[in-house]
Amino acid sequence: MSFDYNVLVIDPNTQQPIGACDHEQSFERYVVDFNDFRTLHYAQNTALNTRAPINGFDMVRIWIRGEEIQPDDPTYGWSILLDPNRIDAYQTTDVFYKIVFNKAVRLVIPLIEVSYLTTQGYCLKCSGLGVLNDFKPEVGGGFLRITQQAKLAQKGLKWILTSRCAFYPSFVCPLKSYVGKKLGIQLTDTDIQTSVTAALNQMQNVQQAQATVQTTFGGNMDPLEMMKDIQFVTAEIDPNNPTSVQVQAVISTFNGTSVPLSFQMMVNN
Repeated sequence: MSFDYNVLVIDPNTQQPIGACDHEQSFERYVVDFNDFRTLHYAQNTALNTRAPINGFDMVRIWIRGEEIQPDDPTYGWSILLDPNRIDAYQTTDVFYKIVFNKAVRLVIPLIEVSYLTTQGYCLKCSGLGVLNDFKPEVGGGFLRITQQAKLAQKGLKWILTSRCAFYPSFVCPLKSYVGKKLGIQLTDTDIQTSVTAALNQMQNVQQAQATVQTTFGGNMDPLEMMKDIQFVTAEIDPNNPTSVQVQAVISTFNGTSVPLSFQMMVNN
């Protein structure tokens, strides 16, 4: 429960989407067709020439055994051709291509890796959402760590959505056990609201205890990463879908700024 990667779609400071995804697919593994020794097939499903549409030929890069191969290489040169046999498109406008070596390449199971840009519907990096809401890669590799209000929002969501902890069973929220229960009979919106409020109060108590010793172990806690008050918590049934409950909360920092939290859960009607 200590990771510090961004789990939010919207930046609480700017109310703007966090990091639009570039839809780059990195180092997908491919194998050579054993009949023509030229056409590449996606290693996880050799019935496919490429896993996803290629969005921009100039962005395609190929490595063989870790060495990048240029399209005009005299031995391993390659071309991108239209794949007329691919029909399982996500949208009717999707166009598929295949990567073909210019000459027969007789290698025994070579490690061939391909990186390229694809379209949003086929992107494994953002899962088709269009934004990176699990982590944000930095230019030099690795991941950017979040701080201040975004980190407080992440911490609040983790306290609310963590339903089991073998080491600290009291530091969890029963919210996930409510999924599938009948609203109005086994569960009420007040139960949801009360559980969320209790989880946030528990987090506040832990943070206050941490603040008493944090100076000893590496500096004061950032006021923007500490919860001061719970401004409100609501749990409202979607008027268009009685099995959906929209949960919203706003907490404040010790700098006086507000941090919104929200998520949706499904129940039975």
